[in-house]
Amino acid sequence: MNRILDVPGAVNLRDFGGYETADGERVRTGVLYRSGMLATLTPAGQAALRDLRIGVICDLRRDYEREVEPTPFPAHDPLQVHVPIDPDSAVRLREALEFSRLDVAGRVRYMIEINRELARVHTAEYQRVFDALWAAGDNGFLIHCAAGKDRTGFGVAAIQFALGVPREAVIEDYLLTNEAMDFERFIMPRLRENYGDVDVEEAKALSGVRLEYIHAALDEVDAHYGSFDAYLERALGIDAERREALRDRYLE
Repeated sequence: MNRILDVPGAVNLRDFGGYETADGERVRTGVLYRSGMLATLTPAGQAALRDLRIGVICDLRRDYEREVEPTPFPAHDPLQVHVPIDPDSAVRLREALEFSRLDVAGRVRYMIEINRELARVHTAEYQRVFDALWAAGDNGFLIHCAAGKDRTGFGVAAIQFALGVPREAVIEDYLLTNEAMDFERFIMPRLRENYGDVDVEEAKALSGVRLEYIHAALDEVDAHYGSFDAYLERALGIDAERREALRDRYLE
């Protein structure tokens, strides 16, 4: 299936269903979506997004991000749930970029630490993501941040693990950002407008994803909890009963 959705003005918009679970069932399509920010949706894009019948938009951006690039829908149509996530390493990365030029290796180091922090520090926020997911009921659910790759990527991974999607497929979905993200038409013009001449590889280290990034998050989970199943239960409060309820809703 083609998981990348062609919606005018959308950033990294994808259906993250359709994957087979470890026990042979399949995650439903047409109900679980992920993306970057929605501010660039054209009027046609807004109409196309409404056609997806999304009941809850879970926005992981910090307050400033939402202010400068607001979601172009009323707060309750569809319901917008704000779960701000801003790892300390992301704060330090923004400071480093402001006062110095980081090479590719330096950027990768920051991104690895950001992904470790997402798993280790932001458990309360990802608990709220699951609450927002449940609140969608029979309607669609969209989780997004600015680019739809790190904060969103780990949230999607947690949902997929809860539904029984194998690790290899979770990683496959995570890496799909590099195909879905339009670097030349979306990322690079914005960066050049703000920073002038921008090195493409340096930009991709921050605006794309790497295997090291998702491995950093998953290894952090394994180091502290032993497995993602244990992480779901002990850190996020997703016990066997809640997982079964989610599986009843989203598997076929």
